[in-house]
Amino acid sequence: MKRNIIVMIVIGLFMFVGLFKALQFLSEGSTIDLQALSTANHLYETGHYQEAEKIYEQLLSQGMADSSIYYNLGNTNFKQGDLGRAILNYQRASQLDPRDADIKANLALARSQSVNATSIESTGPVQSLANLTSAWLSLYENAFLSLSVWFLFTFLILAYRQFQPGKLRTVIQYGTMLTVFLALAAGFAFGSRLYIEQTQPGGVIVAPVVTISSSPGDEYATEYSLFSGTEVNLLETRGNWVHLAGPDGALQGWIPLNTVETIVNVSHLEVPQF
Repeated sequence: MKRNIIVMIVIGLFMFVGLFKALQFLSEGSTIDLQALSTANHLYETGHYQEAEKIYEQLLSQGMADSSIYYNLGNTNFKQGDLGRAILNYQRASQLDPRDADIKANLALARSQSVNATSIESTGPVQSLANLTSAWLSLYENAFLSLSVWFLFTFLILAYRQFQPGKLRTVIQYGTMLTVFLALAAGFAFGSRLYIEQTQPGGVIVAPVVTISSSPGDEYATEYSLFSGTEVNLLETRGNWVHLAGPDGALQGWIPLNTVETIVNVSHLEVPQF
């Protein structure tokens, strides 16, 4: 019996460490250039916002995606009155560090100063679940949680088969049943975020003002406009136009592609093409 327990513990540790290392490898970006970051921070503190902005953007273009860089870039945008890009970069920082109080506070401040900037309301159970988990966990944390629970489920199944009928086996059985529920919940939560980010990625209007069109083309312009900082969902693109859903979940229309940017700033994520 003791030998079985030791074997299961060793297997479990190897499984967990392997999972952790795999996700750590996937989540690691380029090493941050601390000297350049320090220079940009100094420029920001001395009021040279444009110069600081260029360095932050250069660091990001080199693959140094970090919540602090997005946060600092958002601060330079805010100081220069560019509320659209300030909200965009605060949102990008929040994607990487959703529990950071400073990021939340500055995002709320920027939203309060934009004409019609507001967070996207939930329009269905999948969107609601994605919003709930993204408020507390980064995508990598969500993936780690989901896979950890599935590994725990596998470990408990193996343990259950090793032990003879008795109290310990009964405890493992109930633990396995609970883990199934947790694994399904964690899997649905992670899947909902991937689905939303791949099919309806969030975006922010970065142009000072943009007129909504009923179809892709300037000749279809309507009287309704969105202002810098408005957060939207991007549904599809056609040429140089993008179809969006507005912050109330009901408004839909077309705007030029260069007037909006996606929040999830990763190379593999693109707005669906039709």
